[in-house]
This record gives sequence, C-alpha cells and structure tokens, in this order.
Amino acid sequence: MSFLSDFWFSSPISTIVVGGGLALLLVLIFFRQPRSLLLASTDGGQLLISRRALHRMVEACCEQVRGVVSANASIRIRGDRFNTKLRLKVRPEAKLDAIQGYLTQEITNIYRENLGLTTEIGPIEIKVVGVIPAEPSF
Repeated sequence: MSFLSDFWFSSPISTIVVGGGLALLLVLIFFRQPRSLLLASTDGGQLLISRRALHRMVEACCEQVRGVVSANASIRIRGDRFNTKLRLKVRPEAKLDAIQGYLTQEITNIYRENLGLTTEIGPIEIKVVGVIPAEPSF
C-alpha cells in the first residue's frame, strides 16, 4: 500500500491526474442516464420501459416510412424533456421534408399516446447519414 501512495503522491502532477480521474469517475456515475424510464406509478406497481426498448420503438416507427432504409435513435432526457436525435439512411427518391414532418408528428404521438407522457417533448433532430441505392429490378 505504501508503494502506491508513494507513487501517486510523489509529484503534484500524479496527484492531479489521480484526483482528476477519481472526479471524472464520480461525475460519470452520478450523472449517467437511467437504464429504465418510469412511465407510470400506482399503488399496484410501476410501469417501466428500458432505454433500448424506447430506442427500438422509435427506430421501428422510422423504418416503416417509405424511403427510409434504416434508423438509429438516441434519446436523452434533459430535465423533463425528451431530446431525440435520429440518424437515417434513405433511398435516393426519398422526400426528406415530408419524412421530417411525418416522423416529428409520429414520434410525438408515440411519446404522448403510447407512452402516456404529459411532459414537454424536446426537439427531434433528424440527420441523414447515408443514401442507399435502390435495388436493381429485373
């Protein structure tokens, strides 16, 4: 034990590095997003949804839209707001403005109707990260 303490506290730089590492670890532990979100709570129990299930629900909604090949959702909770970021791969013939309007409306409906959220829905950012060519037809 004395060897470790002699090494860590032998110079001010090593002390700062060790202290900074511990502080960063504590920040990551205390400010991480929860694994499950509480949707409803009654005397009989609670209704929870996992973060992965929430992401997959939004991704499935996006992939049903014509012109969208694949979707990757990232949902962050800041206060009481759900900030949603979508990364889409689309076909060349996709109408991006129509897709953006439709997905914004559908994701808001998912949050309000399916999940029963009454809080304010944050921004829904959509980013096209790729264009997949249409499959050749014979």
